[in-house]
Amino acid sequence: MAQKLKTPQKTEAPSGGGTKYTECADGDCEVSFSGSAKFSLATWTVSAYVEDGGVSVRLTDANGRGRGGGFMAGPGCTVAVHADGGGRVGCDQPGANPEPGGYVVHLLELDGDTAVVRAILG
Repeated sequence: MAQKLKTPQKTEAPSGGGTKYTECADGDCEVSFSGSAKFSLATWTVSAYVEDGGVSVRLTDANGRGRGGGFMAGPGCTVAVHADGGGRVGCDQPGANPEPGGYVVHLLELDGDTAVVRAILG
């Protein structure tokens, strides 16, 4: 049975980030930010940072334990982490969906220190 994709909610992070966004609590949203952002994705926290011409992302649980992440070198790149903890970073599957229990973060736009990412839980 085909799964219907949700339309992501879009939110803007203030410059410098550091704030959690309730718009992402359902597990699928887009966030626009300058410099860095921190937002909840269901029960997880995503931290994103513009650095070295790309965006680094990291997912942590409520106790601050890491769940994975990576560096996206440019728009169209994706960090995908599987439920078992394995994963990949690549620029060849910009529309990838997460497997159940995993997540993906897509880098949609990057202009200087301003980025737009889409984060989705499986």
